[in-house]
Amino acid sequence: MNFAVKPEKGSERVKAWTYAILNPLIDTLRREAAQLKVGNLSWRLHSKRCEYLRPVEETIDPSHLPILEDLLAEDPSFRERFAERDLAIVKLGEAAAAFFRSLLQSDLFKNDVAQCLHQYQTTIGPNEADLADIAAKVPEYVAENLVNNITSVPRHHTMHLFWQRFGPEFSNYRNRETFSVTEAACVNLLGISERLRVDLESLRLSLCRDYDIPAAPLDPIRSFPENPAPRPRW
Repeated sequence: MNFAVKPEKGSERVKAWTYAILNPLIDTLRREAAQLKVGNLSWRLHSKRCEYLRPVEETIDPSHLPILEDLLAEDPSFRERFAERDLAIVKLGEAAAAFFRSLLQSDLFKNDVAQCLHQYQTTIGPNEADLADIAAKVPEYVAENLVNNITSVPRHHTMHLFWQRFGPEFSNYRNRETFSVTEAACVNLLGISERLRVDLESLRLSLCRDYDIPAAPLDPIRSFPENPAPRPRW
């Protein structure tokens, strides 16, 4: 970073950049990469968006947005980098939505779901979840799971046993042409985010070295009395 006026050692301004902006962004990008590498886009049918892939400004505490603007004023190149990532998230969400729609428009897919649902309903035990009340929504739930590459559903979820039994039978639908677009958008976002994370980590390291600050704020050191008073017995 090139400053008109270089901050002093231990600068509170540099600490603010590091703690309020760089740290949460780096943490977000690390979690994002872990999700994308396993194909979980966190795309939701009710919102039609990838809920855990958020634009940069949504990963920052709203009260810290002026600190973000201050950082970007000193290094405008990151403004374009952030915009590139945010656009990639939008494109991924659009591709996921298109794949979801293509499944629900497929008679073959709907027939496969109906057959599996019928087989499930005729074999469940008395203590197992009956899906009759949500039968009309099951194709949407199956499609959403395919978008997000879900291999298992939590035990408390109504779809747990159904997906455990029949989920693998739907995996071939991820070979559709519309899914290849989603997959390409996922790979694109992962590449952008990983490059951005590396550069933000490098910037954080440089700031910590140049301005002699810790990479994260330290909690106040707790002090304990040498001879604490005995606890009452009651």
